[in-house]
Amino acid sequence: MLMKMAFISFNIEGKENYDPNKTYLLAPNHQSAFDIFACFSIFKNSFAFVSKDTYGKVPLIGFGMSLANYIFVKRGTVGAVKSIDDMENRLRNNISIVIYPEGTRSATGEIKKPKRGILKISERCPDIPVLPVVIYGTRDIMKARSIKIVPFKKITVRFLEPFYFKDINGDDNDKLDYWYDIMSKNYNELRDKLISN
Repeated sequence: MLMKMAFISFNIEGKENYDPNKTYLLAPNHQSAFDIFACFSIFKNSFAFVSKDTYGKVPLIGFGMSLANYIFVKRGTVGAVKSIDDMENRLRNNISIVIYPEGTRSATGEIKKPKRGILKISERCPDIPVLPVVIYGTRDIMKARSIKIVPFKKITVRFLEPFYFKDINGDDNDKLDYWYDIMSKNYNELRDKLISN
């Protein structure tokens, strides 16, 4: 509904890489608060978001997020383990998880180095494929620290080929670099193509 009201359109690439009937660890880049709204249009069937627990404590916003099937990640060993348990339970019950590997929004739009959180849940569910998703254009719709929506914009989404972290050789840094490298390459390709047009 929000997309129609704001006259936001989508261009989807790599549709062959995404089967909405499968369960994934969905791993998009994070450019804007509007990414969350975009995900509801991009991803189909059941999925849950992962977010810092501090957002869940914000009046109204936190309540809305809980209704939207969020998993709040708490700081500290006990809280973090409980959050990962929750993620594992969702994945085992065929509910995909949307996790932003970068942790926070990119101030420049460029892909940031990912945090280790995605590895922790992938280690629990090694047979759940990771689906990298490049999202471009949401920063033009909602700027940082703003709730204003700029209408008549286009979001470009590129689904990349799913992979398993267990199949990536090397240590944890090598595994995280794999996501970073393929995301950066495709993000830069999309950006350059769209700017030239």
